[in-house]
Amino acid sequence: MGVPPLYSETNVIFSKDLSKTDVGVRLSFPMKALTVFQFLEGENKTEFEAADGIGKRWRFGLSKRKARHSKFHPKPVLSSGWLAYVKAKGLQINDRFFLYGDLDKLSTNKRFRVQAQRKVRRPIKLFGKEIHVEEVWVDIEELEGLKQETSRSIL
Repeated sequence: MGVPPLYSETNVIFSKDLSKTDVGVRLSFPMKALTVFQFLEGENKTEFEAADGIGKRWRFGLSKRKARHSKFHPKPVLSSGWLAYVKAKGLQINDRFFLYGDLDKLSTNKRFRVQAQRKVRRPIKLFGKEIHVEEVWVDIEELEGLKQETSRSIL
């Protein structure tokens, strides 16, 4: 099962190693990623839907500072829907989050995908003896048990 071309590595909108605030309150959203989203004139909030690695759809609210603060950094954040995603995936500080999607600024039918990864230690054995330990990033859904728990919560 391959990833559709729309969500190839070249269509990463942003990636981020998660902080304490990201997993406990809201996800700070990079300024460069705002250009992909359309806000109605005078509005500082928008919503979008994104699918995860097992096909579950998540609705997120993206907000930025109001126009009166326009001379300052808009400080975009994912708030609504974000903590439900964090809880369902069991995300932790230093896990990595990716948002993939349609980079066409003019598209009105944008599609997005979210991915979370955790760095795990994997031993490399030779003749039954551990000779090396490597750290690799693994999709959260691939970690033992989480995929089953997440699948059950979809039903």
